[in-house]
Amino acid sequence: MRDLFLDYAVTCAILNLDFVFLTCQDPMFTWVIRDFKSLQDRRVQSEEFNVDGCTWSVLVYPNGKEGDNYLSASLLVSNFQDLPPGWWITTNFSLCIETNSRYRRRVLAASEKCFDANNPSWGKIYWLHRRELNGFLVNGDLKIVAQVEVLNKSTHEEIDLDYEHC
Repeated sequence: MRDLFLDYAVTCAILNLDFVFLTCQDPMFTWVIRDFKSLQDRRVQSEEFNVDGCTWSVLVYPNGKEGDNYLSASLLVSNFQDLPPGWWITTNFSLCIETNSRYRRRVLAASEKCFDANNPSWGKIYWLHRRELNGFLVNGDLKIVAQVEVLNKSTHEEIDLDYEHC
């Protein structure tokens, strides 16, 4: 699966694709945000989910992280404030907006990313403009699928505060 995921992420990065006519493979976590257009919150956060002993959640800014009418989204290490100094997690991940159509998806694909205390989340600020949103809503709901593969992570024995892992 890792090779397929890396090929997919690298292809997206090389071609600078936002629209990808593929299915999100092997979803790790699916989050349906009900009645998305009516959200008044600046930021919404999914429930937490666990992959390889790491606790994650998805962050969505319905009107953009910078309030600019773009949907922003990112993957967050949910418990980052509780982790010991010097922690790090290296991953491959993707976030995907799923619809009922197999041809209509918006994929945020990331190749290898390193999360740490300085970067507890990775994502995209300008993922989808609000005027494009209707084509991605199903009965007013927005469905986001997160796929996370933990490649490596610090252990209590490995933490070296003088060494930059990310």
